[in-house]
Amino acid sequence: MSITKQAIVGASITILNREGIDNLSMRTIAKALDVKAAALYNHVSGKQELLGAVAEHMCTVCTLPEPMDDPLEYLMSMCHAYRVMLLTVRDSTLVFENSHPNTPQRAGIIRLMSDTILQLGVKWENLMTASNMMNNYVLSFVADEIRFRKQSPEATQEFAEMLGMDKRPIFISERGFDEQFDYGLCVLFAGMKAEQSIK
Repeated sequence: MSITKQAIVGASITILNREGIDNLSMRTIAKALDVKAAALYNHVSGKQELLGAVAEHMCTVCTLPEPMDDPLEYLMSMCHAYRVMLLTVRDSTLVFENSHPNTPQRAGIIRLMSDTILQLGVKWENLMTASNMMNNYVLSFVADEIRFRKQSPEATQEFAEMLGMDKRPIFISERGFDEQFDYGLCVLFAGMKAEQSIK
């Protein structure tokens, strides 16, 4: 049976959504496609390249915002699109963290985000740090969001009681995830804009 890289990626996403990244392997993909595992290596060299292909596919279907005059508004819209995209596939944050961003669409998104960050006034020598902070914020927020959504109300309450009532906001927020996400972005953007006044 002949297979394609697209079929491998599709099977990988199905396995991720059903069983998680710990059960994603060349063996489980081959079984899902009803082929021998060796046949997969004609398309991907191993798990890291496989994860990179999954991340690239996700970036390809990510709905990016139309160009905007305001770089701050555009960057916020990009981060929202990134979060929405990550939430569509189980363990997506681990997929992105464990693969190299060296594929065309993914690199294009990184380039676009970096260009927009520069428009905010971030200095060239600080671009890598600012870009990493932005990327890591979205990834970590989504990872926490998924974890909190899965946690039972009883477990949440138990931990809140361990912290003490005065420390509840550390773990429990009355704001929804959208509001929390926007707040974190605003804090990051404020720091980037403040750089303009740093000598």
